[in-house]
Amino acid sequence: MNRENKNFISRILYSQKFLALVGLVLIVLISFPLARSISKRYQINKEIKDLDKEIGEVETQNKDLKQLINYLESDQFVEEKARLNLGLKKEGENVVVIKETALANSDSTAEENKAASLKNFSNTKKWWNYFFNNK
Repeated sequence: MNRENKNFISRILYSQKFLALVGLVLIVLISFPLARSISKRYQINKEIKDLDKEIGEVETQNKDLKQLINYLESDQFVEEKARLNLGLKKEGENVVVIKETALANSDSTAEENKAASLKNFSNTKKWWNYFFNNK
């Protein structure tokens, strides 16, 4: 009986179905950690790409800010601000200041003159001028 048990056990251990089942179990046990590792690697690579993209954006912003700082520190900017805010003028230059209210008044007076001239016409004359005069 002892020999039959050994024979039975050795037959089971060396049978193709049992070895295939053991191999399948081993493959499954190995594939779970492997899949987890691959997933983590994918996430890490994605995070690295996102960080590289963010680094590029920050470097671009840094470059733009450096250019802005250089411009703000330049003599050209200082002169421009002095001309606009303080009325700086160089020798031989004439400064002319045009106020917006003067422009608005001239436009409104032209419209008022046109409206006043149209008041003297009859309604039919106004329609005639509307359709046939391109003025």
